[in-house]
Amino acid sequence: MAKQVRTVYGSALFDAAREVGRLTTVREQAEVIVLALEENPEFLQILNHPEIQMSEKMDLVNAVFSGSADTLIMGTITALLEKGHGREIGYVLESFVSQALEEERIGVAQVTSAVELTEDQKDRIRTKLLDTTDYEAMRVRYEVDPKLIGGLIIRLGDRVVDSSLSSKLAKMQRDLEAGS
Repeated sequence: MAKQVRTVYGSALFDAAREVGRLTTVREQAEVIVLALEENPEFLQILNHPEIQMSEKMDLVNAVFSGSADTLIMGTITALLEKGHGREIGYVLESFVSQALEEERIGVAQVTSAVELTEDQKDRIRTKLLDTTDYEAMRVRYEVDPKLIGGLIIRLGDRVVDSSLSSKLAKMQRDLEAGS
């Protein structure tokens, strides 16, 4: 049910923002709100508290977001609260942002390496990702995981390229065990 709520409301916000020509603006605002919600989980706890009246919740939302959030976002948040889906606000906005980035041809990748990469290495990875996809721009988040021993794991959407030494060693072990 939660996944359906995220998809339905996220898609509705996407369609509305695209229809009125404010997709980028609404996406940028939604990204800021998602970050704020992640940094302040108590805000959602208040919005979902059963003893707080809906009018108080709406007043709080208006006090926090009015003037800084597009009316489309405000309408989405209001609808989610009224339908009892306040816990899904961040997820709905993330779903919307994901759809908007795809529409704007901006890819989002996660690169995990065994050691910190140099800026030159990061630039080469970004360039390679752009060259091998249909995206016009690429956002890349870098993470270091020494357990990889060497190599990289690159996640782009539902695709994963794992060239880490640890996964190659694990595969060799499975192959050896299967052969004996």
